[in-house]
Amino acid sequence: VEIRRPGLRGQMRAAAGQLLAEPGPAAQADWLGPVKLGWHTHPPRLMHAKPEASQQFSDPLAEGDHLMEVDGELTQGRDRRGVLKLLLGPGDSVMFCTPQEDGINPATEMLCRADKPESDWVGRFRLLWSKPPTVLEMEAGGMDGYEQPVAVGDMVVAVDGVSVTASGREEVFKLTSLGPGKLSTEASFKSKLHAAAALALEAPRSDPEWVGPFQFRWTVPPTLSGMQPEAESHFKERLQPGDVLQSVDDRPWRKGDRDEVLCSLADYGCGLSFAPAVSLDNEVRIAARAALDRPDVQRDQLGPITVQWTDPPTVLWMAESAQRHFDRRVANGDRLVSANGQKLRSLSRRQILELLAKFRGKMEVVPGDCGG
Repeated sequence: VEIRRPGLRGQMRAAAGQLLAEPGPAAQADWLGPVKLGWHTHPPRLMHAKPEASQQFSDPLAEGDHLMEVDGELTQGRDRRGVLKLLLGPGDSVMFCTPQEDGINPATEMLCRADKPESDWVGRFRLLWSKPPTVLEMEAGGMDGYEQPVAVGDMVVAVDGVSVTASGREEVFKLTSLGPGKLSTEASFKSKLHAAAALALEAPRSDPEWVGPFQFRWTVPPTLSGMQPEAESHFKERLQPGDVLQSVDDRPWRKGDRDEVLCSLADYGCGLSFAPAVSLDNEVRIAARAALDRPDVQRDQLGPITVQWTDPPTVLWMAESAQRHFDRRVANGDRLVSANGQKLRSLSRRQILELLAKFRGKMEVVPGDCGG
């Protein structure tokens, strides 16, 4: 359909001039008078048209139509700024075509772009070029024709039945250009974790506890005590048991109980990060060496642990950050019965401190009624 009336062109011309004068990064879509164009395909795609715009064309405009020509000049191969400059011209003609009429497949056209962005629109979906690709955004009506619901965050596992779990941008575009471009998706890692955290909130507390692919001990911050293989592929650094949950959506996690953690995991958006646990060995060694320079006392603080010098020593206090290093939660009154594999019963304060000053290994702590 082609229009040669100056009314619509005049509105588009005025809007193009304003957009070119605006500072800042380019938008993904812009209103140009009564029509809204998306810049994620080449040629630009019509995102929306007000009724007064369609009335000026011999055939009604439809969402998904392409702006093919401005004053006889092709828009194909031009970026947003190039198309806006065309619209500044003195002419009065614009031409929109449907993909079937002009033979342009947006996926094929995207292959001609010189840059390789992190995400692109592929049909009605904007995909992040992870492996497999991830759905970032959908147009209105994007799920029409899909039996299973598609959600933002889902993984694209196939195009027209061909697996794309290990495919890159070019392979996906080639597949969509050769056929109808029907995407097959699966719930994403994030969606699965959302659901698992929501279920855990309804379940009795356990420690350790599985939440989707992660097994947590409810220390502060939570400690990773186990994981399923699928979890590791989503993190740049290899996860290890003993790592701690560092942040949720860039919020540092230094306090909060189990339910607060689960609530955050149930709707987190931009990501999780884990960090290696602080070495208990080093903290204890430094504190023990310092204690050796002090006279005999009834109790000492050995880094995150305060002990009373009974036989064997009694734990008076333990920082939450240290709990992750023990197989069970340590309580006040428990007994420290061995370190580095050596029993501590009948050893003096100085002998134990000398042993802990070289501590590399594991402490054994038993309930108070077992070690007295």
